[in-house]
Amino acid sequence: MDEGRTLTSEFLGQLQRNRDSNRPQFEFITVSGTNLRGDTETRRRVRSRAQSDYRRRNPPPPRNALTVDLDVGSWLQALSRDAALRPQRGDPIPLDLRFASPQANEMMQINPEGLRPIDGREGAGIFLLVPPDQRPRARELWNHLYGGGCVIFKSMIEIGFLDILQGCASLTQMLSSSAWHRKHVGTGDHESSIDYAKYSLMATRALRRRLDDPAQRANLETIIAILTFAAFANLTSNPHLINVHLDGLSHAISGVGGLTALQQLPVIWMMMYWIDIRGSYLQDVKPRYPQPYDILSAESKLRISPMPVASSPDTNGTLTQDPAVIHIFDAIQQVNSIINSEANVLGEAFWRTVLFPGFHLAPILHDLLSLPRDAGSLTTQFSKRRECFRLAGILYISEVRAKFGMDNTGATSYAYKLLSALKGRDMLVSWGFDNHFLLWSLTIGSVSLCVPEALRLEFMEILSEYPSIVGIASLRDAIPPESRMFL
Repeated sequence: MDEGRTLTSEFLGQLQRNRDSNRPQFEFITVSGTNLRGDTETRRRVRSRAQSDYRRRNPPPPRNALTVDLDVGSWLQALSRDAALRPQRGDPIPLDLRFASPQANEMMQINPEGLRPIDGREGAGIFLLVPPDQRPRARELWNHLYGGGCVIFKSMIEIGFLDILQGCASLTQMLSSSAWHRKHVGTGDHESSIDYAKYSLMATRALRRRLDDPAQRANLETIIAILTFAAFANLTSNPHLINVHLDGLSHAISGVGGLTALQQLPVIWMMMYWIDIRGSYLQDVKPRYPQPYDILSAESKLRISPMPVASSPDTNGTLTQDPAVIHIFDAIQQVNSIINSEANVLGEAFWRTVLFPGFHLAPILHDLLSLPRDAGSLTTQFSKRRECFRLAGILYISEVRAKFGMDNTGATSYAYKLLSALKGRDMLVSWGFDNHFLLWSLTIGSVSLCVPEALRLEFMEILSEYPSIVGIASLRDAIPPESRMFL
């Protein structure tokens, strides 16, 4: 009996000791004198105890396994630096329409004779790249590209870009773009976020493998893959990523003979052209690529021709004497007439023709962004007036593009610049023979729905003051008859 009590006592004692060892140990820290905060070591011990207790009560959340760097920008920047430092030796690599990828799962041949279209809705072989249990979801994402909810996707489909996608990098990047769009427009669920991260990671790894291999950096498959990443940056209106991808794209293209080598692939050139203009528009910089006049002339109803050289900024002439301004102004009048004619014939269906902006508005926007606008040269009244015309023209194109459902992110910045320029000293009384350009600029700012109402009201206020400044009865009296048609 006594032995049983002893064992029980020892067991209870051990249990109590275990409980005591699991309890948080507290330490009483005493201070004396007037130094109530204690010395450095005392303060460190106090903070250490408080931090440990806080971490115990508030453990950090588990790390998200999908939190990874999904941007290939750093690799493309390294590629650009390497290409810039690498001396040019020999002839450029010939552009091969056959995708010579050593990976078996990325080998998909394109017919160089006619580029026979692949059924885009079947995903161009995308379902061979994912496990069988994930294919239903991949098909859902691929079909979302064809759902008609995104103007960018519809444009890529109509020019046949999705039909030439080959290999893991480009195909999974399009699945990632589809998942991002589903999440962004609110049609998807939490699964879309996971799909976006998963397929972004697959696309990033696949493109990195190609960029790490010097033999694969400059071929058609890599060019198309980089272009899909640039298209996603365009979709998200990210000018920094657009620049990074277009820089890498430029060096990849230089390795296969430059832009002239792409003349046999107008689909790729048009995608580059549109993304380039979009990136330039977001930053208000001159586009890097020239206009593909042969392609545009075959598809556009505009009179496509290169823009003449602009007048010197220190000239004493007028805007009506500047060849570049007249070229752009004539194109704006042309496109306005074309829109009125097409809208009368097609009705509401006209505004769903997604390729119209790319072949009719993009050439004008390219010229507007290419006009000289160095801030250091805006010292003459002529250069200031031309800058106002340039900004108003871009604002006009932005407004028309928005009617086709295109994103007009960036339009407000042009409105602010235009308003600031028009509020400059003596700007309302210095136009002379160019008054109709001034009135056109003010009217565009007053009616553009793509800018905030507060800005439009400021333009209207300036516009209302104009008749009293120049001494006319009404605004209409100051507008030439040939200019009234598109105000």
